[in-house]
Amino acid sequence: MKQKKRTHALIICNGEMPSSKLLAPLLKTKPYIICADGGANKVRAFGIVPDYILGDLDSITQKTRHYFSFVPVIHIADQESTDLEKVLTYLLANKFRSATIVGATGDRPDHTMANFSILLKYHKKLSLQFFDEHCTIEIVQKHIRFKAFIGQQISLVPMGKCSGIVTKGLKYSLKKESLELGVREGTSNEASASIIDITVKSGSLLLFRIHPLIRH
Repeated sequence: MKQKKRTHALIICNGEMPSSKLLAPLLKTKPYIICADGGANKVRAFGIVPDYILGDLDSITQKTRHYFSFVPVIHIADQESTDLEKVLTYLLANKFRSATIVGATGDRPDHTMANFSILLKYHKKLSLQFFDEHCTIEIVQKHIRFKAFIGQQISLVPMGKCSGIVTKGLKYSLKKESLELGVREGTSNEASASIIDITVKSGSLLLFRIHPLIRH
């Protein structure tokens, strides 16, 4: 594989794309860009040229195939995994360490939920974040510390049951408390400090950080 020194990838799936303004900082770092099948249809309008197109190729159009005729294509026909899983498996095989994934959410709630499951499945092997027009999404297990702006909306959604949650820097703090799907969630909290600290004793949380541009 060319340019082996690059260990961070930008994966583009076939869901909702962020605006060019939000994509710009992601592209500025010059990541290794891989389109997951139909994600190639999406990037044409943004003038983005991927390093690879990978998947079972049932979503990419012939017009897009022709447009990106110079881009290497990896066809993996396996129907037991999604195109996103195929790309993540490729990254692992090629020693990548992290990836930002766009187009993983959108107007198909079933696809979005399945992608959250994939995020949970792979996050211990790769440092992963979903990124869309509204927020950045990642898995929290054990501990995370990050910068925020005062008033930024932060949501914590448990993937099952999470216990022993302690938060610092949030308006509605949690002190060794539990969150559980169907019982209690932690949506629409707010940052009350510039540094947020979250500890989880057991379980996995989905952390949603709403972008400043979407602040209400």
